[in-house]
Amino acid sequence: MAAPGEWDARFRAGEHTGEAPDPFLVSVEDCLTLLPAGTTALDVACGAGRHAVWLARRGFAVTGVDVSAEALTRVRGSGAAVELRQADLESPGVDLGREAFDLVCCFFFLHRPLFPALCATLRPGGLVIYKTYTTEQLRYPGRPRHPMHLLEPNELLRVFEGFRVLRYEEVWEGKGTAAIAAQKPR
Repeated sequence: MAAPGEWDARFRAGEHTGEAPDPFLVSVEDCLTLLPAGTTALDVACGAGRHAVWLARRGFAVTGVDVSAEALTRVRGSGAAVELRQADLESPGVDLGREAFDLVCCFFFLHRPLFPALCATLRPGGLVIYKTYTTEQLRYPGRPRHPMHLLEPNELLRVFEGFRVLRYEEVWEGKGTAAIAAQKPR
């Protein structure tokens, strides 16, 4: 994992600072209608806030968590109403709360020991939207390269076993990713 200072440097250099939400989030926007109005959302490893801001502008009460102070400064500069928390999501025993959020989003961050905390912070009937790289990414240039940051085929389906899968996809052409939108049992 990159140290917080390294992430701060990346954000200052303009890396990971796009404003448009990931196309998968936009493609599952209809799933968000399963949640009540004014619902709470957690954007895990929110970076510069492209997903947190998008959700906030759609009426969600959003909390964004990231290790990088520079990234969180960029979210503040968006003008969107997003509660921000600086935290190392890879620290042992990280606490995101119990049944605190109706929606949990995570894009392009993988720390497998965090999966139980993500499931625990999601309220019954809540949604998880998760997308990151798979081992298929090794066929292409760029990061990540280390297996600890790459999902195995169908791994997200196993992680969220018992959830109602609303959408699932694995992409292997041009880049290797897996994405899921799933509802926690009530």
